[in-house]
Amino acid sequence: MTHATDKTSFLCTLPGAAKGMAYSITVGFIHDGQPNCVQFTSFVGEGRRSFRVLASAPDLASAAMGGIETLCRLAIGQVIRDSLYAKTAQGDHTLDMRVQPWQGDLKPAGSRGAQRALRPQLLRG
Repeated sequence: MTHATDKTSFLCTLPGAAKGMAYSITVGFIHDGQPNCVQFTSFVGEGRRSFRVLASAPDLASAAMGGIETLCRLAIGQVIRDSLYAKTAQGDHTLDMRVQPWQGDLKPAGSRGAQRALRPQLLRG
């Protein structure tokens, strides 16, 4: 991923009713500073929706090596592919490292027009 970032929270819109559903995305870390999960939270519509996509133990090194933005794009790709936003009652989900990364814009949380959304570049496989 060409656009490296030190941000750990983003905003994006996932497919949903009408124009889509706004989600806050936050990356979680394990004890040694490696990213291991992506938390999706939405307050739009009927109540709060929240779920996580977690890297399995064997995939932790690969998830960390790709960086935060790549991890988020993989998790978003899986959420869309598997409609995980409609399965929040099922709890957490395991990250599929082979999923097609999402190619949409990620807006760093807390940005106010001065920062532009991160746009995907060619992903390294």
